[in-house]
Amino acid sequence: MKQFKIYYTSDVHGYLLATDYINNGKQPLGLSNVAANYKKDGNTIIIDGGDMYQGSPMIQYLQKNDDIDAVTVAMNLAKYDYVTLGNHDFNFGYDSLQKHLAQLDATVIAENVVDMGGNTIYPAQVKVLENGTKVGLIGLVTDYINVWEKPEHLTGIMIESPLIKAAQTIAKLRQEVDVMIGVYHGGYERDLATGKVVSDTTENIAWQLTKELDLDVLLTGHQHGNVSPRVINDVLTLQMPNQAKMYAEVDGIKINDQWQINAETKPAGVVSQDNIVAALKPLQAQVETWLDQPIAQLDNSIPAQRPLYLAQYGNQILAWIASVQLQASQSDITLVSLNNNPSNLPKDLTLRNILQNYPFDNTLVTKRVSGHDLRLSLEHTAQYFVLKDGQLAVNSEWLVPKVEHYNYDLAFGITYEFDITRPVNQRVTKLQYHDVNIEDKDEFTISMNNYRAVGGGNYKEYAQSKTILAGDQSIQDMLVTFFKTNNHLSNSPKLQLQVKL
Repeated sequence: MKQFKIYYTSDVHGYLLATDYINNGKQPLGLSNVAANYKKDGNTIIIDGGDMYQGSPMIQYLQKNDDIDAVTVAMNLAKYDYVTLGNHDFNFGYDSLQKHLAQLDATVIAENVVDMGGNTIYPAQVKVLENGTKVGLIGLVTDYINVWEKPEHLTGIMIESPLIKAAQTIAKLRQEVDVMIGVYHGGYERDLATGKVVSDTTENIAWQLTKELDLDVLLTGHQHGNVSPRVINDVLTLQMPNQAKMYAEVDGIKINDQWQINAETKPAGVVSQDNIVAALKPLQAQVETWLDQPIAQLDNSIPAQRPLYLAQYGNQILAWIASVQLQASQSDITLVSLNNNPSNLPKDLTLRNILQNYPFDNTLVTKRVSGHDLRLSLEHTAQYFVLKDGQLAVNSEWLVPKVEHYNYDLAFGITYEFDITRPVNQRVTKLQYHDVNIEDKDEFTISMNNYRAVGGGNYKEYAQSKTILAGDQSIQDMLVTFFKTNNHLSNSPKLQLQVKL
């Protein structure tokens, strides 16, 4: 009888053990925990959907200290068969990524990662199972890597549109396989309940892929959404949250020449795979010591506030980040993004606390931006807010399918006002620099993280603005260095934003 089983994860982001490095105690997440659920035999395939080699404090530690290749070690022990690549896997350069992949037992599938001649480097595969079932597998990655990534990190390769070769490749495989599986490091561009288009970029095109590619199953990622299995355009599809909080189990069986394919998404659970834990235990001890190194003694602790509060009023932590960025860049204005982690600090400040409050390994970029483009960008920021029954709330489009508080910027160095009662794109009702109204023709130097500088979060005007300075030092390192010459957080600059209802 022809049948197959697939276990699937995506967007693990280097969370290999049962910890988020913020909360105490073990959490139900991490590759070691999902792997403990796998029951592998000759008819089973284990797949990951990319973004393996970036994200966690363990990965940040390994960028600064030589040790084992933790992700590769863990995935080999979990017996992964295939992986595709995620956009963040290229963050440290393709040469670095190749070193990881050279030690990885799993086969890489990424059809649209090509050499300079357009030849696929990680082609689609056919897996023949013990029972004779032939499973075709094709991997694809979002081509928005070309927008986000530094060109030097893609030396010698190109990221094509996922659609250039996929249909032709699948058509060839269909002649020899029983079932066709797609693994896409990208998400859905439509609301899955209504079909409404929610994104008009090429960052996420999973819905289009289900419509245009001859697949039986499409496994997605990138958006970190918890998308339960469902059929779209006759293709079974699903998506996993990040940090290996969950995994998917897909089962197919052929009865009377018809495939019956069912899937479930399941929690990681609280049991860890012992050999992964044992292999990473010495490294994990070093990471915890590194994270707990004392940085400074603050005058007072700073309590957590909800993102909606911070988006209106900021706090001392966000002002501290702004002061560090202004000092480093000497720019007129600086942008500080919210993040999805709780924003709070204890009096006894450690490195762990800094990385919690600034979890991105971003660098600082200074742009020359016109008053016109600044206004348009702030109008985009103002879309974060909506009114519900007369009360201010976060726009659901910034929460689903992916929580994106990090795409909301606070601008330090200007005085500005959002009137949320006004229509979208007409909400910036006050915009001043040193008490003078900003005109479209005015120009300012604005420092921001490198993600925002390339238009991340759909800030197109920043991407099109001229780059004045792009540094290599991470903002995280700048925040740590601040305490070498300062004993307390800065109380300036002041956020001068008013949100009107």
